[in-house]
Amino acid sequence: MANFLASLSVKRFHRVAAFFGLCVLCTTRIVASANAADQPNIVWIVSEDNSIHYLDHFFKGGAKVPHIESLAKHGLTFNHAFSNAPVCSVARTTLITGCYGPRIGTQYHRRYAMAAMP
Repeated sequence: MANFLASLSVKRFHRVAAFFGLCVLCTTRIVASANAADQPNIVWIVSEDNSIHYLDHFFKGGAKVPHIESLAKHGLTFNHAFSNAPVCSVARTTLITGCYGPRIGTQYHRRYAMAAMP
């Protein structure tokens, strides 16, 4: 392979590189269009800092949030779910990545305050 590349002129090298680039581009477009037809169309909307005690969707008399309630009525609601992190940004990271916060270091976004010893 090295001998082949060394024997090419600059003009021919550009032609060969363009040909291979075009082949790669066409192949990825074909594969992407084939895979896109097989994948489901999913939109995942997360409304955070919502408790069962505060929203009218879960507790009659709670805050009225009509757009979220409409989405919940026509979509999927998790009625028995737990967060593995007490801070919302870490909880979002664990949902997106599928990894625990301490495993990938996302829980270290705040400075620790030193507590006085009794």
